[in-house]
Amino acid sequence: MKVCIIYGSESGNSERAVKAIAKRWQGSNFEIGEIMEGATAAVRGFAALAEQYDFLVVATSSNGEGDPPFNFHPFLKALYAADDAGEKPLTGCGFAVLGFGCSHFDTFQNCPRLTDKLLADLGAIRAVSREECDDSDEAHTAKAKAKWGDAVLKVLQSGKIPSAHVGDWTDACTQNGATILDKHDDMLVAAAQGAPSVPLLVFGALAVAAAGVAVSKFA
Repeated sequence: MKVCIIYGSESGNSERAVKAIAKRWQGSNFEIGEIMEGATAAVRGFAALAEQYDFLVVATSSNGEGDPPFNFHPFLKALYAADDAGEKPLTGCGFAVLGFGCSHFDTFQNCPRLTDKLLADLGAIRAVSREECDDSDEAHTAKAKAKWGDAVLKVLQSGKIPSAHVGDWTDACTQNGATILDKHDDMLVAAAQGAPSVPLLVFGALAVAAAGVAVSKFA
């Protein structure tokens, strides 16, 4: 199994963290290939990534109002564009997403959550449930990174992509709350038109109790 690591980071935190985790991954059934910014991965293209790699490891944070980091913007944009076109270029690939941010901001995990959803929409299989690291809680972050890293390593050592998704992209959202802003128009509509993003999902006690998420844009 060949693995590609893709990151998005404003401060370098996500990049440093995922590289540190990957250094501890050792096994005979997999090979860590390239480690690249989301912008580089977008230029490479999803079809090329799927042809070269079996598993995509993605670590990213959010910036501003739940926007992607500067070096991840093209990747999220490409995910939206492929989804709009009804394409499934990542069919056959496995993936795992690790999110970073600070819970002092409502949209601190927005970009990781959207990325998790869209990768699955493009045909990739979620092999490990997303973990959400909170910069305001070092103990929680350390535990989340260790849990996620161990889970990814277990999949890589098996040499097999699961036949079905592990969990759902909304699972961690219901645990950590906060608002999810759809960035489709921000990514694909001319910036000159630039209407502010609209909150599509608000996860709180009532939403969690509702046992389901129905959203028009994400339907």
